[in-house]
Amino acid sequence: MEKKEIKKLWRFYSIADYEKEEAFLNEMARAGWNLTAVGFCRYIFRRGNEGEYIYKLDMVERTESDEVKESYFNFLTECGIRVVGEFKDWIYLQKRASDGPFDTKNDTYAKLRQVNKVYSFSLRTVCNLLRLFACVIIVLSIVQALMSNNVTVAEFCGGIILSVAVSSLIALAIIWVPIVNKLRRKVNKLIDDIGVNL
Repeated sequence: MEKKEIKKLWRFYSIADYEKEEAFLNEMARAGWNLTAVGFCRYIFRRGNEGEYIYKLDMVERTESDEVKESYFNFLTECGIRVVGEFKDWIYLQKRASDGPFDTKNDTYAKLRQVNKVYSFSLRTVCNLLRLFACVIIVLSIVQALMSNNVTVAEFCGGIILSVAVSSLIALAIIWVPIVNKLRRKVNKLIDDIGVNL
């Protein structure tokens, strides 16, 4: 039996660039490389027929129960769609290209639902990071207050507090704020498109 050719590629896409990630997966499929597994920035493909499959990403809410997820996965299977990979809250969907596209070209509502899920996830992530940074700063402040008689420990804690505060603000400003803004612009554009199409 002939062993199928495997290709492993590394790519980074921010959470706001899921459409670019879909385009990459579909470009690989058109070239005959079918997705078999995903991980952090890692994609594993198997050689197949050119253009046999198409791919789409979907975000599944963590708050959904196992029964709801199982029901959704069963629905996808009934529609001829396979889940070929999962990473964090994302699922990677595959279907035969001959069965037609995942969405109609003008399905603005479906696009809005997807962008809104990603936008909400990003906002929750920012809030959780702020909570984490605040807790670390509070704990270190308490340790610093309790160790005020030990100058070395108090100064060390003060330095750590300052480092955590500055690094958290830098991380939010450089990484998360642009992502959230990009997603917010996508949401607003889709809402405008819906308003124009009414």
